[in-house]
Amino acid sequence: MIYLTKGQTNSIILTLKEKQTLASPNYLFVFTHRGSNIVRSFVLLQAANISAHKERYDEFSIVTNTYFATYDSGEWEYEIYEQTSSTNTDPALATSKIETGIMRLNDATSFAYTKYQTNNTFIVR
Repeated sequence: MIYLTKGQTNSIILTLKEKQTLASPNYLFVFTHRGSNIVRSFVLLQAANISAHKERYDEFSIVTNTYFATYDSGEWEYEIYEQTSSTNTDPALATSKIETGIMRLNDATSFAYTKYQTNNTFIVR
């Protein structure tokens, strides 16, 4: 599961090389909100992979507000496709799907409960 928090730069680690067929693909990320079915798609270039061990895992730094600032928090399903295009956001035109999963998008600030002070004095008649 991927965890992203609005207002932060988040690092995500994936294993995209396992099913990759292209030598140097760009990655199409397609996120679908589980509650509203809103779709958010974007492309991360191969050059954006900051992994120290690219043969073992792929690591990307995501500025969450760049992609999700105005979108609902909650659970999103994601699909990642490999492709040669650096601009295509249509999964039907991508080469192949190489990973699926769930992403949890959290608000920048956590919800805080309001605690009220009460007087627990009871009058019995």
